[in-house]
Amino acid sequence: MASSDKLASPISSAGPSEALLDHDSTLRVAKSVSLSLGTDSLLVADERPHKPDRGCCGLLSSKAETNTKNAISLYNVLDAQVNTSDLLITYAAPSKNEEVTVTSLQYAIGDEERTTVEKWVNALLERAYENSLHKKRLKVLINPFGGQGKAVSLYEKYAARVFAAAQCKVDVQTTEYRGQGTEIAEQIDINAYDAIICCSGDGLMFEVLNGLGKRPDARLALAKLAVGLLPGGSGNALTLNEFGTTTNVSVAALGIVKGVRTPLDLMSVSQKDSRVLSFLSQSFGIMADTDIGTDNIRWMGDKRFVYGYLVRLISNATFPCDIAIKVDVSDKKEMKERYAKLASREWDPSADQRRIEEAELSPALPELKYGGVSDEIPADWTVVPGENISTFFAGNMPSMGKDNQFFPAAWADDGFMDIITMDSTIPRLRTLKMMDLVPKGEFFDREDLNYVKASAYRLVPHQKEGYISIDGEEVPFEAFQTEIHQALATILTKTGAVEVPFGP
Repeated sequence: MASSDKLASPISSAGPSEALLDHDSTLRVAKSVSLSLGTDSLLVADERPHKPDRGCCGLLSSKAETNTKNAISLYNVLDAQVNTSDLLITYAAPSKNEEVTVTSLQYAIGDEERTTVEKWVNALLERAYENSLHKKRLKVLINPFGGQGKAVSLYEKYAARVFAAAQCKVDVQTTEYRGQGTEIAEQIDINAYDAIICCSGDGLMFEVLNGLGKRPDARLALAKLAVGLLPGGSGNALTLNEFGTTTNVSVAALGIVKGVRTPLDLMSVSQKDSRVLSFLSQSFGIMADTDIGTDNIRWMGDKRFVYGYLVRLISNATFPCDIAIKVDVSDKKEMKERYAKLASREWDPSADQRRIEEAELSPALPELKYGGVSDEIPADWTVVPGENISTFFAGNMPSMGKDNQFFPAAWADDGFMDIITMDSTIPRLRTLKMMDLVPKGEFFDREDLNYVKASAYRLVPHQKEGYISIDGEEVPFEAFQTEIHQALATILTKTGAVEVPFGP
């Protein structure tokens, strides 16, 4: 499902198709200004005379006075209020640095107009927040140590004003130590907030989801409380999948304000003494070494992953292991057909409430269907030769970072994880060419790419030392088993589906 690019040009000249409007959708203010509700835009037609532009040396140009007609995307409309004597509309307008800035329109109104204006404002807000919740109650956690240590200033400069303009009720807390996000989520009142928002990298989100997962009512908490990420770390993959950006904090803040509650599969990763929830990926081999092994160069941002991968690929590193997978779909044509069917689904406004009601009946975290690493491997699992493994990568969403759409067939709540395995026997030049296709969306169709959709797997390393990465976090280097839990968590997205640059 291609993402809708409502931010690309939220203010533009009104087109002729927008002229087909119901009579009640147009409001006339300030005598010469009309505000009309289009299908996707607020149309502003200002017939008041405007001063001509000044020409060379400050002289008035001969250009005739013109009226203005502009369209503001309803997605960008933050709020509208009828005050004592005026109408105030606030919206997010693009700025030069690809962020958005809070802008407003203000028009005087008389007492005799108030009832009509209030009715029109209600209609505007209903359309602007059609599938979303207005005035969200947000618990915001800021990690001041993540990435390049700029999360606090980024939040205050770009996100705070967007939330304020949208009349969100915000409770901000700065984390002070590693693991505090887990503690906060474990104790939070799930009825006091609509969403937990992390201004950090993916690591704080990992803590929050696992904190919710530790609760006696884990399934209910994960269903009721949506989660969202403002990009404030070196790895901001959730923001990318939610709102299509890894760097623009105000764009992500707008996405949270207008975000549609969207179900997300989670994965349980169990080792001999632990069980954690994973929302993004698990990696072993080159990808894990690239992720965890480059922690000392976080100052490079996203570039550290590219650098780390190339260094390890050139060394032709091998990571022998035992792998067994509960494969559900291995045919790429079938994956494309399944994906197309999911992408064509109509958004069901009642599905979210049904999911919460089901969680209320069974609020605890789901039991492990396939047991743990010490149990027998089920007979219907596929054993994958692992002596020459260079990369094992399992993912839950399409994009792992900017230009890194490793799992193009992934869908947020399809009940499967997508798994890639690669051998060190593949010539390095061929592997490099394959990696070069990832940003172009042509990675999936390579014949030498082992790509399956699965509901569970087990991996047992042969070596005694190395890295295993779960959502970018290091876990003990030992056998681990993962299984999927369909639609267990809730995120916020622009359209009710994750951002997909290409698809399979």
